[in-house]
Amino acid sequence: MYDQWTADWVPTNAQTNMESALKANRNRIDAVIAANDATAGGAVAALAAHGLAGRIPVAGQDADLPAARRIAEGTQTMTVYKPIRTLAETAAGLAVAMARGEQVEADLMLNNGKIEVPSVLLSPIAVDRSNIEETIIADGFHSWDDVFRQDRRP
Repeated sequence: MYDQWTADWVPTNAQTNMESALKANRNRIDAVIAANDATAGGAVAALAAHGLAGRIPVAGQDADLPAARRIAEGTQTMTVYKPIRTLAETAAGLAVAMARGEQVEADLMLNNGKIEVPSVLLSPIAVDRSNIEETIIADGFHSWDDVFRQDRRP
């Protein structure tokens, strides 16, 4: 096992961490769980340099466009998607209720290192190659062309 914090969640820092993990484990890595899709991208870059991209499962979160493209090409296994519309509608509903002085029920309390914060948690969606079209593309988060058309890549 190799567990390393990626400073500032910068992809190049994640790539350096992944290089260190590969060296420490003689390229024998079972899977990569990254804090977000940007750091997953750094991990994929390091794996690619060793001919391992697409052979080792890589998970991220945020469903950003580069991650969606990596999922489509098979170098990132999955991302965690949190639909913006659902997040916005829930947050707005909670804010309006609080502004009206209504009681808001929290799902649980989460400690942020200083205090217990009442939290309302929404269900995230695991997105992989099998459901990318029914999730982030159907929601309009990314277009099919942006995800799948190779000639649109920067």
